[in-house]
Amino acid sequence: MKKQTTLSALLALALSTVCIPAHAATWQICHLELRVTEVVKQPYPQLQAQVLKASPQSATAKCPETGTRLTFTPETPDYQSTLPRKRWPGKGQPVRVDYRYLDGICKGDGNSHPCRIKHYPVVGR
Repeated sequence: MKKQTTLSALLALALSTVCIPAHAATWQICHLELRVTEVVKQPYPQLQAQVLKASPQSATAKCPETGTRLTFTPETPDYQSTLPRKRWPGKGQPVRVDYRYLDGICKGDGNSHPCRIKHYPVVGR
């Protein structure tokens, strides 16, 4: 009986070291108020906008500074697809965006390198 208990304890210990939980990185979010300065058409359609106000959602989020110009493709609020062009704000219009980014390591051509995944979901005007 003692041998079986010891074996069970060793098995539990081995499994607990093998099954170390992995921690996924956290998306950083900044609420941005922007003013569209230009609709860029080449090389592909994007908006260019100036940051009017930036509010981080967490203490670790690094938001663009007021006055910074961003060039981005606006996305749906669930950031799963590009916003249809007919719903893009025009030049001079204000827009609210929940800028989301995730820093990590990308593996492209076999060489790992630091990278940032960015999303610009439009949440209002």
